[in-house]
Amino acid sequence: MTITEGKPKLVLVHGIFNTGSVMSWMRRQFESQGFECFTPTLKPFDGRHGVEYAANSLKSQIDKRYGEHQRIVLIGFSMGGIVARYYLQHLEGYSRTSHLFTISSPHSGSYMAYLPYPSKAMKQLRPDSELLRSLDESADRLDGLKLYSYRTSIDYTIVPSTSSHWELAENKTFFVALHLSMVFSSKITNEILARLNE
Repeated sequence: MTITEGKPKLVLVHGIFNTGSVMSWMRRQFESQGFECFTPTLKPFDGRHGVEYAANSLKSQIDKRYGEHQRIVLIGFSMGGIVARYYLQHLEGYSRTSHLFTISSPHSGSYMAYLPYPSKAMKQLRPDSELLRSLDESADRLDGLKLYSYRTSIDYTIVPSTSSHWELAENKTFFVALHLSMVFSSKITNEILARLNE
C-alpha cells in the first residue's frame, strides 16, 4: 500500500533484551494501513548503559532518518516506553511528537528489575528509582501530547502488572497472555489505529 502523504511517521521502540526486529509484526500492520514506520535498534540491547544512553541513541536515529522537524508518533514497548518518555521529557522530543503509546511499560517500576543482571537500565526500572522519579517530576513537558498506556494483567515481566498504569495517560487493559505477546496482538494495533484516526 502506498504511504499516504500527511500521515505521521510511526517510531516503534523495542524493550530490553530485544532489537527493533521484535516490532516487525506490529510495523507491518501499520504499514498495511499506509503509515511509514521506523523500528530502530537501541544498542546495547541489554540496556547496560542506562535509559539515558538508549534515549540519546533513539534521538540520534530519529534525527538521522527524519531530520529534526518531521512530526512523529512514538510507540514504546516495555522499557521502550520509558526510553520514549526520557526522549520526550529530557531531549526535547515533545516538540515534534503528537502521540505516545506505551505497551506494558513499567511506569511505576517492576520488581523483576531486581534480578541480578549487570545493567544500569535494569536498576533504573526498579520501583521508586531515581530515574522514574525524575520522569514523574518533569511530566509537565508532556502537556499537549496524547498519551496512552496499554497493559495486560497476565504479565510476569512487569510485576505487578498494575505498574503499567500511568496516571497521565488514557489506560486500557487487554486480555493478552504474557508480556511479549502484547506486540503481536491485533487488539493493540487496532486500538492504536483507531486513536490515530480520530
